[in-house]
Amino acid sequence: MSTDTLTASAILERIRRDGVRKTASALRKPPLSSRLLQELAELAEPSAAQQFVAAYPLSPSHLLENLAQTAQDPEVFPYLATNPRTPPHLLSTFAAHENPEVRVHVATHPQLAARELLNLAQDPDTAVRRAVASNPSLRLPHYAALATDANPGVRLQLSSQPALPTQVALVLAADASTVVRTHTIAITTTAEDELLLGWAASDEEDVQLALGSRKNLPTPVRALLHLSPHATVRRVARELLEPDPIALLHIITHGEADEHVWVASRPQLAAPLQRHLAQSDNIIARGTGVTPVDCTSVECSPPVPPVFPVRVALAANPSLVPDIADYFVALADESVCVALATNPALSPEHVQSLAATRLPAVLTALAYRDDLYDELIPFLLEHSPDFLRHWAIQQKPATVANADLAHRLLADPLPSIRALAVASHAWRRADLYDFARDRSPAVRLAALRHPNAADDLLASLLLDPAPEVVLAATATRTARATAVRSIPLAAPLSVPIPSNLSALSAALAAPPVRPPRFEPSTLNAQLSTKLNQLKRLFWK
Repeated sequence: MSTDTLTASAILERIRRDGVRKTASALRKPPLSSRLLQELAELAEPSAAQQFVAAYPLSPSHLLENLAQTAQDPEVFPYLATNPRTPPHLLSTFAAHENPEVRVHVATHPQLAARELLNLAQDPDTAVRRAVASNPSLRLPHYAALATDANPGVRLQLSSQPALPTQVALVLAADASTVVRTHTIAITTTAEDELLLGWAASDEEDVQLALGSRKNLPTPVRALLHLSPHATVRRVARELLEPDPIALLHIITHGEADEHVWVASRPQLAAPLQRHLAQSDNIIARGTGVTPVDCTSVECSPPVPPVFPVRVALAANPSLVPDIADYFVALADESVCVALATNPALSPEHVQSLAATRLPAVLTALAYRDDLYDELIPFLLEHSPDFLRHWAIQQKPATVANADLAHRLLADPLPSIRALAVASHAWRRADLYDFARDRSPAVRLAALRHPNAADDLLASLLLDPAPEVVLAATATRTARATAVRSIPLAAPLSVPIPSNLSALSAALAAPPVRPPRFEPSTLNAQLSTKLNQLKRLFWK
């Protein structure tokens, strides 16, 4: 709506709908005419008309001065006290007004004289002093008066000043109120790096936590927080910056158990730090809740051994050094060995050493590794029921050359193990027909996917009651037909006719040349030796 068509009644209707200040802000552009503002100022009723003129930021100064002298509604004065066009002498008058609400409003006026600001900074009303603390035109004397105010709410408001002087920030950062102190440190934008470093070196928990909440904190300050004596601060600091080896050593020597676990899982952890953590004896008790005395009267299971969380985290670290891995295997602690078995960087020698512990949980964890060498897999399938069960559940491939072992697996009641037996041995075609009649679809799937499965067997399984078997049989037949069509025909063999028959006779009479023999690598020899040792250990 154009301001030329606006009327006093239309403005009053909008004031009733949106309020005085919202309406005054919305009608700034284009500005209202002086005639319309004069008309509103002369309306005694409703009082919202004069309040609007007093709040309108483009009202003429003489009109505001007339309102200050003629207005009967005390609610007009707070609006006059905040209007940017209010004359300075009126602001001085409002600063000494008997109504605290008027003084509160004028205390925030950026054009209020310094003398009145200082008087209001010592006003007996706390709300007035808090309003002064938010004034953007404060100077050092005002800061000095407000920084030592007895009310913490005034000091808290002062700490929110966007241009807080460094001297004042230093005073408020040492305030007796924790809220004032931490708020100052957290949001002060004028603090220099030296002041930030001083706060970081204070070793006061609340100060350091507030400092850690700042954005764009300098790197030296973040690094200094890593050396805090408080665990809460160190936990915040490690999210701000990756600790260096010195900071990690400080956490190891002064930190809590959960911090040690965190350090033990750091990538590229230095070997000296690993050796320090490997000696950790922090444990988590995992007892059943029944004491040994109780076991004499009630039936109970043996207590579960404790867990060493730091060693567990270190054992799973891919940067684990080999001698510490040897140490963990020698300890034969189940939880640590299980974590070690999940380490993706573990060497084949350590894998065999873990298998030699014969701990069920460790053998189970080994079943989930993807780097076991071919000779170890059938050995563990034969000697470890836990390894066998979990290997079969994952449907992992294996090669079982031992026919007796393959038949034993076929007799297992678990379908996943029978399917493994079918897929891992070189069965005859006749045997596969028997397996295709197994009651479990998993076994029938293994039979049709076997490389020795006949085409007639695939055709018979197209009528299988299990949909997944039918789909697999169809896919296998299609793949075989595609492979046959894609095999290129062999070129006719051409034999050159030598012209020198004597040379040909000599070549035919010569003994056949034997292919070169290659010695096994040192690693394979070592693995073979260790596997034989492992077999002897299991057979005991």
